Amino acid sequence: MDRLLKYYGADWIGMVLILLSIYYVGKQRRCGFIYGVFGCSAWLAFGLMTESVASVLANSTYMVLNFNGYRKWKAKAPGC
Repeated sequence: MDRLLKYYGADWIGMVLILLSIYYVGKQRRCGFIYGVFGCSAWLAFGLMTESVASVLANSTYMVLNFNGYRKWKAKAPGC
C-alpha cells in the first residue's frame, strides 16, 4: 500500500484527470481542457516530488497548452 501512495496519490490523480481530459476533448467538450489543467497540476506536483526536471517542464508546457485550448475552443455543446 505504501508504494501506491508513495507520492501522496498525485500520480494517480494526474492519471485519472488526464484520462478524463482526453475523453471529454474527444467528445468535443470544452471542460476536457479544465480536467487537463488539473491533471497537469497533479503531474507537476509529482515531478517536483521526484525532482524530475523533464516532468516539470513538460507538464508546465502541457498546462499552458490546455489553458490556450480552453480559451480558443468554440464549444459545440454547452456544459460538460
